[in-house]
Amino acid sequence: MKGTTLTRNIVRLALAAGLALAALLVASILQGSADQSFEGFQAPAQYADMLLANETSVRTYVAIDSFFVLFYSALFILLAIALKNADNVWLVAAGLVALLITSYLDIHENNELLVFLRMAGQGVQPSAEMIHSRALWSSIKFQSSYLSFFLFAFVLPDKTVWERVLRWGLWLGYVPAGILVYAFPSPWFELARFFFMLFGLFMLAWTFSQRTKK
Repeated sequence: MKGTTLTRNIVRLALAAGLALAALLVASILQGSADQSFEGFQAPAQYADMLLANETSVRTYVAIDSFFVLFYSALFILLAIALKNADNVWLVAAGLVALLITSYLDIHENNELLVFLRMAGQGVQPSAEMIHSRALWSSIKFQSSYLSFFLFAFVLPDKTVWERVLRWGLWLGYVPAGILVYAFPSPWFELARFFFMLFGLFMLAWTFSQRTKK
């Protein structure tokens, strides 16, 4: 893949991932439920009841999130190809591995949630151990994404003001907000994490689109 084509594909995938993420927020607001509602631990009976009460919104969220996973996974694979060189290859590789772990856990979560939904529909509650495992791996998924974004920020271009804004936004915005979500659970930290991620994707699209004009 030639340099210009690679850069343009990065722009397209960053935009697609950003739009999918925005669609997740819109779907959550319109339908009053989100996949994140099922990422923490709840009593099995309550968990099953919530799944059945929000079946349509859960299925919608999983469908959109599956596209989001596809777009951001492809984006970071191409980004790794574009950014790697002899000096940073191991740093890029570590960041990509962390990102692919995030992708795998995201895919696992989506499919597991649909299995839980089918179980609840047949009168079988997910066990406390299953819900605990889901909550634990969900936390690890996000932590893996923080590591990935933190590492990629070291190798992102930083020649322009907006490129530096993107880099420092990852270091001082997305990563700290994400860590605070788990240390001090708050909807405000969750909202901050969401918007820093959305900002990062659109800013990535913008900065790389400028490179195609040079």
